[in-house]
Amino acid sequence: MKTKVILTLFVVFILGVTSSAYAQLIAGSPEEKAYTRIEGEQNPDARIALLLQFEKDFPQSRVLPDIYTMLMSIYQDKRDTAKAIDFGERVIKLDGENLTALLAVSRNLAIERKQIDKAIAYAQKAVETVTKLRTQPPPPQYTSEEQWKGYLDSMDQAAKSMLAYARSLKS
Repeated sequence: MKTKVILTLFVVFILGVTSSAYAQLIAGSPEEKAYTRIEGEQNPDARIALLLQFEKDFPQSRVLPDIYTMLMSIYQDKRDTAKAIDFGERVIKLDGENLTALLAVSRNLAIERKQIDKAIAYAQKAVETVTKLRTQPPPPQYTSEEQWKGYLDSMDQAAKSMLAYARSLKS
C-alpha cells in the first residue's frame, strides 16, 4: 500500500514537472526544442538517449532537475535501482527540496537495505519540506488552493510513511 501511494504521488508530480519546466524555457530556443522532442518520445530507451543528450548540450539548464527526475522515473520503471538512485541524488544536489526525488531515493535505498541513515535523512527532509511548503502560496501549475493543499497532504502522508519505514529498518 505504501509503495502504491508513493508511486501514485510520483506520477502526479511528474505530470506537474512537465508543465512547470516549459515555463522555464525560452520559446523556440534550441533548449526548448530539445525538451519538446523529449516530451514527444514514448520509447523509454530513445527517451533516455534524448535526456542524456539534453544534459550534455545544456549543462547549465534551469530544467536539469526535471531532466534528472524523468531519468530517475524511467530507471525506476526499468527496475534499475542503482541508476534511479544516481539520478535522484543528482536532482537532490540541484534541488534539495524536491519531494519526488527525496522520497524516491529514500524508498529505493530502504528497499535495497543500503545506506539506511541516508534513507532516513531524505525522508526526514521530505517531511520538513512539506511543512515549509505549507507556508507558501501554491505554484502556478496548481489551479486552486484546495488542489495544492491536497497535494501537500498526500506528500506529507507519503513522507511520514517513508520515514517510519526507513526508521523501522534501523532497529
